[in-house]
Amino acid sequence: MIAEQKILVVGASGALGSEIVKLLKEEGRNLRVLTHSDEGVSRLSKFSDDIWNVDAAQDAGGIKNITQNVNTVISALGKSISLFATPEVSFYENDFKANKNLLDDAVRNGVQRFIYVSIKGVDSPKEYSVARAHKLFENELRASGIDYTILRPVGFYSGLNDLAIMAKRKFIPLIGSGKAKTNSIHPKDLAKVIVSFREKGPKIIEVGGPNTHTRLEMAQMVKEIIGGRIITIPEPIAKLSARLGLPKIFGKGIHDKLDYFTFITTNDMIGEANGSISFREYLGGLDLKKLT
Repeated sequence: MIAEQKILVVGASGALGSEIVKLLKEEGRNLRVLTHSDEGVSRLSKFSDDIWNVDAAQDAGGIKNITQNVNTVISALGKSISLFATPEVSFYENDFKANKNLLDDAVRNGVQRFIYVSIKGVDSPKEYSVARAHKLFENELRASGIDYTILRPVGFYSGLNDLAIMAKRKFIPLIGSGKAKTNSIHPKDLAKVIVSFREKGPKIIEVGGPNTHTRLEMAQMVKEIIGGRIITIPEPIAKLSARLGLPKIFGKGIHDKLDYFTFITTNDMIGEANGSISFREYLGGLDLKKLT
C-alpha cells in the first residue's frame, strides 16, 4: 500500500535530486517532482508526468497544494556553493525560504514524512550564511510535528568541480596546510542512502563516502588526472583575497562562499561511510569540456 502513495522530490533536476528520482522510478514509486526551469522539466519528463515548474522561494502561491496526496517529501533543494555558480538568490531565499514554503504546505496537507538534505557544519560556532540557512530550516522541520530525517553530507564530489575548473586553468588552490580530512560522497551513493530512509530513518545523520582523504591528497589526485600546479594559500590570505580581488574573477556573492569554503577545507569533515564510488573514479569520469 505504501508503494502506491506519492513521493514529492524537490530540487529534482539537480545533481542529487536527479539521482533520487532515477532510483525511485526504478522502484516503481509514484512520483511528483519540482523544478524551477524549463530545462529541468525536459530532463524529468521521462521519470514523471506530474511535474511542477515553480520557484518555491519566490512563488509560495504557485506551490499551493503541491503536497496534496503526498505521503513523503524528499528535499534536495539547495543553492550551489560553487565559486563559479551564477549568483541568483541568497542562501536564505533558496535554502530556507523555499523549503519553509514547502514545509508549510506539507503541514497543511498532512504529509507524514519529510527528508531534508542539509550540510555538515550547521553546528559550527561561527555563523556562516551558507550553514545558517540550513540550520534555520532544520529548526522549523523539528518543530513541524512531521516525522523527519535530516541528512548532513560532508560534501559532494560535484562540489569539488571548482578544483577541476581551476586545474584546467593550470592552478589548484589548497587553503591552509592540506591536512584536514574528509570523505566526500558521490551523488549516486548519497541518493541511495536517502532513498533507504524513505519510510523511516534517524532524526539526524552525517553522511560521507567510502574513502577518507586529506585535502592535499585530493588536490594531488586532481593534479594527476587533470593537471595544474598546487598552490598553497594561507587561510588569512584566502579571506583577504575575497574582499580585495576575487569578486572581479568570480562575481558578486563570493564572500560568503569563500568564507565557508575556507572553513570546510581547513577542518575535518567526516561522516558515516557509505557507497562505493571513489573520488579518483569521479575525476576520471568528468567531461572536462563541460566544466567552465
